[in-house]
Amino acid sequence: MLTNKLNLKNFILITIFFLISISNTICNELIIEIDNPKFSEKGLNDKIYEIKAIKGFKSENELKLVTVEGKFKTGNDGKWIYLEADKGNFSQTNNHIELEDNIIFYTDDGEKISSNHATFDMNKDIIKFNENVSHENTKGLVLSDTSVVSNNFNKILYLGNVKSIIKRVN
Repeated sequence: MLTNKLNLKNFILITIFFLISISNTICNELIIEIDNPKFSEKGLNDKIYEIKAIKGFKSENELKLVTVEGKFKTGNDGKWIYLEADKGNFSQTNNHIELEDNIIFYTDDGEKISSNHATFDMNKDIIKFNENVSHENTKGLVLSDTSVVSNNFNKILYLGNVKSIIKRVN
């Protein structure tokens, strides 16, 4: 009889610990769906950015975005840089966005850079493109494995296998 009482107590204790464990896991993984999230900022140095998406999924540490659009105004010359991507993961605390699938950054001047994966550090104005990078402008096309864009779209570094196609000027 004493063994049965001990087994019952052990069973109850194990069940309680199991339920507490499950409730902690559920609370830590709470995800909130947001329709049309939009973030914008205007800094003291005339830098402006706006990021929006069709949907967002906010958890404790991240905001996953679906069908991302954005625009960024450079500080010096006032050039607008636009962005489109299928998916993104935005951190508003460090002004950093990681993008995936069908990524395109472009300007009104006809400059366009696309890739499958990119990260954009808005504090440092550095965009890193990875996987199938394509940079097209009025002068030609550059294909590379990786590319790093900085200095308000004025400095571009190509890494890995790089191929250039220069357009003929008539």
